[in-house]
Amino acid sequence: MIFQWIVAAIVVIADQLTKYIVSTKMSLWESIPVVGHFINIFYVKNTGVGFSLFEFKDNFVEYLTITIIAGIVLFSFLWKDKSHFFRLSMGLLIGGAISNNLISRPIFGYVVDFIQIGWWPVFNVADSCVVAGAIGLGIYFLKRSYGRKS
Repeated sequence: MIFQWIVAAIVVIADQLTKYIVSTKMSLWESIPVVGHFINIFYVKNTGVGFSLFEFKDNFVEYLTITIIAGIVLFSFLWKDKSHFFRLSMGLLIGGAISNNLISRPIFGYVVDFIQIGWWPVFNVADSCVVAGAIGLGIYFLKRSYGRKS
């Protein structure tokens, strides 16, 4: 289980460090092309949740995300499988959720987003890790379900 928390800590540090660098070295709305005009570092402040989809207007969303994070952490303690793939996926998910929803949003009132790929909404390291962790868990449970013989 320690592996999961090391992964989560690395995600939090990487996410907070990249947000700090972008917010101190760039002007708001500044864009730096990385690969043509398809991949950019584009500094925005996101008051919404998940890829800038919804504006963060009330405490309900904050309480909901805290409850979901607590549920995920509790689930990770109760789940008996110790496979590295499961723990890696949980670490990515928990680290990303903590960095965006328990650090950035409550402290600053917004999340720094800066990765822009094509038409996709601007996102950050934590968003990437949450998505990667969720996909990893999906693969883990699909493999587990279909790997069993009835």
